[in-house]
Amino acid sequence: MLWRIVRLAVGLLIGIALWWACGDAWNRALAVIAQPLMKLDSRIAAGELVAVGHTIVVQPTRDTMPMATIPADQLTFNVILLVALFASNRAPFSDRNMKAFAIAFVIVLLLHPIGLFLSIESTYANQQGTWSDQHYGDTAARIWINAEIFYRLIGMFGVVFGAWWIVAGDTLSASRRRG
Repeated sequence: MLWRIVRLAVGLLIGIALWWACGDAWNRALAVIAQPLMKLDSRIAAGELVAVGHTIVVQPTRDTMPMATIPADQLTFNVILLVALFASNRAPFSDRNMKAFAIAFVIVLLLHPIGLFLSIESTYANQQGTWSDQHYGDTAARIWINAEIFYRLIGMFGVVFGAWWIVAGDTLSASRRRG
């Protein structure tokens, strides 16, 4: 058990270093990947996503909406937990664990654009003053803020734990049988 905690702590440090080093590059890719989602809502369809450091800026292409800044690093740090969980497995560098990690990593990364879209919708529904009042009703504003809160508090981490548990399940079971 002690070695698992040590591996988890080392995984956290490695995860933080990777997230910090790759964050800006991932934010640029995230902006490009999430751009088509902007077309799902005509109220924000005129926004162009531009990565600026640890943020993604929604820049209007027309004068139909205000600019917004989304802290993208707050939407992607769940990869740190994913790295730590896989590092805590008994044989973290085994082929089986690395393959499971790659699958789980792709699952988590594919959900980041959805999290960004939820955050953008919530920002425009609740934080743009008069513009929000004119374009979103109270019900829509509540739905978007609750969707964002659910994603940030439960979804981001639930996906990580779920992906780790399901994808690494064979790895975890095999290490329990041996140990």
